[in-house]
Amino acid sequence: MKRRHTVLLSVFLGMQVLYAQDKRIRSIQFKELENTHDISTGKWGPYSKQYAGISHIPEVSTGIRFDFSVVPGYYRNKIVVPNVLFESGYFPWDFSSDMTAFTYRYELEWKDKTYVDVRYKILDSATVLASMKCVNATSMPQNITLNLMAWQAYPDIFPAQSLNYPQGSKWINAADYQSVGYKKKSSKDNLVTDGLMRGEIRDAAYIDGSAIRLGEYAGDKVTYKLNFKNLGERGKLSLVYRLRENKTCALTISGIVNESILLNGTGALAITDLKAILPRDLNGNLTIEVTQGAALELNGMLLSAGKSAVNLVDNKRGDYPQIISNPKEKNAILKYKDNAAYYGLAWDSKDFTVREVRNDELDLYFRKLVHNHVDSILNGNNKGHYFNVFIRPVELAPNSERTVYSLICTGSLDQVRGRLNQFKSVLAESVDVGDPIATPGAQTQVLPEGKKYEFSQRLLKSTVLSNVVYPIYTQRQYIRHFTPGKWWNSLYTWDSGFIAIGLNEINPHLVADCINTYTTPVGSQSAFIHHGSPVPVQMYAFMDLWNKSQSKDLLQYFYPRLKQYYQFLAGHSGSSSTAVLRSGLLKTWDYFYNSGGWDDYPAQVGVHRQRAEKYITPVISTAQCIRTAKILRLAAIASGNEKDVVTYDKDIRKFSNALQRFSWNTKSGYFSYVRHDEEGRPQGPFNYTDGQDYNMGLDGAYPLLAGICTGEQEDILIEKLFSERHLTTPSGIGVVDQSAPYYQSDGYWNGSVWMPHQWFMWKTMLDLGHPDLAFKIASKGLEVYAKETDESYYTFEHFFAKTGRGAGWHQFSGLSTPVLSWFSAYYKPGTVTAGFEVWINSQKMSRNNSAYEAFIVFDKATPAHKRSVVACMDPSKTYKATFSGKSVEIKTRYPGLIEIILPASNEEGTLMIEPVT
Repeated sequence: MKRRHTVLLSVFLGMQVLYAQDKRIRSIQFKELENTHDISTGKWGPYSKQYAGISHIPEVSTGIRFDFSVVPGYYRNKIVVPNVLFESGYFPWDFSSDMTAFTYRYELEWKDKTYVDVRYKILDSATVLASMKCVNATSMPQNITLNLMAWQAYPDIFPAQSLNYPQGSKWINAADYQSVGYKKKSSKDNLVTDGLMRGEIRDAAYIDGSAIRLGEYAGDKVTYKLNFKNLGERGKLSLVYRLRENKTCALTISGIVNESILLNGTGALAITDLKAILPRDLNGNLTIEVTQGAALELNGMLLSAGKSAVNLVDNKRGDYPQIISNPKEKNAILKYKDNAAYYGLAWDSKDFTVREVRNDELDLYFRKLVHNHVDSILNGNNKGHYFNVFIRPVELAPNSERTVYSLICTGSLDQVRGRLNQFKSVLAESVDVGDPIATPGAQTQVLPEGKKYEFSQRLLKSTVLSNVVYPIYTQRQYIRHFTPGKWWNSLYTWDSGFIAIGLNEINPHLVADCINTYTTPVGSQSAFIHHGSPVPVQMYAFMDLWNKSQSKDLLQYFYPRLKQYYQFLAGHSGSSSTAVLRSGLLKTWDYFYNSGGWDDYPAQVGVHRQRAEKYITPVISTAQCIRTAKILRLAAIASGNEKDVVTYDKDIRKFSNALQRFSWNTKSGYFSYVRHDEEGRPQGPFNYTDGQDYNMGLDGAYPLLAGICTGEQEDILIEKLFSERHLTTPSGIGVVDQSAPYYQSDGYWNGSVWMPHQWFMWKTMLDLGHPDLAFKIASKGLEVYAKETDESYYTFEHFFAKTGRGAGWHQFSGLSTPVLSWFSAYYKPGTVTAGFEVWINSQKMSRNNSAYEAFIVFDKATPAHKRSVVACMDPSKTYKATFSGKSVEIKTRYPGLIEIILPASNEEGTLMIEPVT
């Protein structure tokens, strides 16, 4: 026995905690996340909403962005304008995990015959080096052009007017209230779409772009906290508002000022002064209540000295910069209105022309003028401006390449001039600028069986990291935001949850940022940030990050926020209307038309066609709440919040009983949508026109994920999942049963294969102790994804069930990120993966990935049963495994990949994996 302990000690000496010792996790300052929804990707990044390249954010609060892009082409011929809003011939090609270096490939002649790789390397907070590698892989000489483009971009909502007022005044936007109360209550009072403030409306007509709506009903009121000193003599309060033409609105104002006022509408913004004289120092509340009249759009209030003039002035965009051009030194300096920074550009090609493109787009106008190589100013509609360095020609002999360099910098005028003067030395120091991108310290080892997926993995990773936009507006602030694709210039709750899951395989620091974007501090007006399908994927991303990191700071920070998120979805808090039915089943139709992200899911479409949202419940909403309650139950115990377990257990029992009593359909072998009467009592399954169950599909199998099925139900549903007659298609698991009369072969979801729900089923198979079925899901997903991406270079949204060809958005990240999880789980040594019922309290992995130890806690809210874990290890060894000192079943699928069956017990214990050779 002593000898065995000595051997084990030697095996586990030098073990390192996975991610918990990663500097990226340890460096997160969670306190700094509390009052922001922004992501910490730096001031330079791929943020443009117009043309792919690199952007600089001078001040996050302004919404203003400086953009730089390269438009390559053939001399006096085809050009490739890299528009991010449609397919335009460029591809996110290679991104470092920390986003300090990234490359776009422009295909001039498909496939890789003539192309330009544009790489941006962020040297420091003020400087970027761009390399443009022009490659001719043909037997003919080529003449290439490179157009360097620079411009300033404004927020989507650019206020048409601003308020002109004297120094020492204070402007308060109406949305910055202390409280607001509406006579008519709404289910969205505590879940305002897009994280707006309750009552907030956005439009370019308003100062700051925001106002609030009051007075749909008399008694609507809003209260402000005013704390302002040294206002001046005979201070006054002015209201800025908009009211429909010839309409009136009566207000009662109380608190610091007590006055009644009648507003008159002109249809435009107007200013009115209250009669009251304000004291020099203000400290108290001001309440504005609508007593009668038309609905009011209150833009805000101004506190100013009594004799001061206040008026509205038109805003003008600063699209046209001041240009300081220095052709001799091959550089230029740009200074834009509304931006304190200067920007400098330098380039190393001697054949160039400096031009201006005075138009608001390049896609048509610039293409149309490709043959104009004479004019230095290209006058279009004059609604926008692009500074253009036209480099031509870049001559390439057959089978040759040439790289052109450019420097982009920012700072004060002197700083920019100094940096431009250092261009040659900067270029000499950056000798690795053309090397393949790699992140220092990143894991690069891949099992041989996974090599065939590396290219598609790189492109998907690059797509994830390229799909960042700025500005996005939420919670009264502009933020940087990971989006599923740049076509979606918005928040998206469930897609962004899957982006966080993908980032778990790329950069854990960004995972925390991404989850934080969608959670809110306890007691916030909105329970979480909501846009789109209310599937709580942030919960799963959090659990994934916990199981990799075991960060106590992460747990303590996110648990209260995720609990608040859950309480709203479960119908326990605020204005939530999810649990209004007497059956105990949940529905989220009041918040979005889509219950599970599957836009054209037949039963869901049927509910809306019949306008029966008030009376019919899907399955997924209740099933997801059960599983997330189980996850949060584990988190509650781990974070010292054991008192919360009682509530979770009560919900789990209630929701589980509701699904079993009212939803299980023995005839169809699925859980059904359930109809209710006007009193909220369940009335049976929601059927298709021919009387068959309308929910023959993945929604009807979601109780598997919740872990509430009987043995018989589990067998039936697993058979449906993996039957080629039902849910398994040639391209993976679909969402609609192929034997159903409403199945289509050409739908968006109905007839297509997507990755996100397959990810949920993959994890579920691990929970149910079926690692073979889990591998079947993952390997098919990887195969289908790689086959399409290798061929087309596109990272598609979904895949046709029959052919496996990709479709939808061509540079999609969001819901496709499970492909990254599958690759890591099965081909990256050092990766250990479990389902949703295994909570890893601590873990250690040897430096060579040949030994592993973890203390595991199980989901005790689910009856004990066998569960499985997948471990990707050093492929040069064979392994054995024990749990709490006893041998467990282990299968080696191929060298380095082991699947472990844990005993049918809910007792926590230590899992150990040891090499035997």
